[in-house]
Amino acid sequence: MTLWHWHPSVVLGLGGLAGGYWIAAGSRADRRQAACFAGGLLALAAVLLGPLAEWAERAALSAHMVQHLVLALVVPPLWLAGVPAAVLRPALRLPGLRRAGRALTHPAVAFLLPAAVLVAWHRPVFFEAALRWEPAHALEHLTLLAAGLLAWWPVLGPLPEWPRPGPPAQLLYLFLSTIPMSAVAAPITLAEAPLYPFYAPAANPAAAAWPLAPRADQELAGVLMWVVGPLAYLIAGTLIFFRWAGQEEGEGFPLPAPQGLGEPR
Repeated sequence: MTLWHWHPSVVLGLGGLAGGYWIAAGSRADRRQAACFAGGLLALAAVLLGPLAEWAERAALSAHMVQHLVLALVVPPLWLAGVPAAVLRPALRLPGLRRAGRALTHPAVAFLLPAAVLVAWHRPVFFEAALRWEPAHALEHLTLLAAGLLAWWPVLGPLPEWPRPGPPAQLLYLFLSTIPMSAVAAPITLAEAPLYPFYAPAANPAAAAWPLAPRADQELAGVLMWVVGPLAYLIAGTLIFFRWAGQEEGEGFPLPAPQGLGEPR
């Protein structure tokens, strides 16, 4: 297996995102926002172009699971924290987009749609299709990334026209968001036999070179999702709680007020 996994479409996509951000954000983004967006791009490049991508596509379910966790839990919050509201606001002039976006980013919808995407792609029939057919694999990654952006919007969404709930509701939302991760991780971890034939050494010679047996690799993949997913939401919830507590006591960093209650910023 090679060290780097150069997909021209991924390289062009990352370059287009970097160029588009530089053109659209320009002086509107402060250093923190620019660093967050760049961090998201680097994380995405690392899991789609680095050695992890080669391992994920040829040998190891656990490596593939790390990809999915980064797509769902690392890149989306960094991008949402990195995009100024002024960059997104012109899109609201498109007919119907303001209302559609408000409906999609409602916490109930932002919870249910990403959960459905996560569960669907980890069903063996769809997961195997993504491994064996490149367009399906690209669709898998794009939908997981889009679902991650939607899932994190009620916590980090920058547009007041598509409002975030207040801190108590955000804490409840993050707690509930751990459930789909656990629901997907449990069957993978506890399955008596490998769920994804692609990673069986008999069908895939590259998998035979992986140091873990297929069953152990599958257990590791499930544990990664079972632990890392809820941990990410726990960290986010802890930050929200302490900032909220600091605001209540008149000290610490002020939390942004729940959006959509006044004039757009």
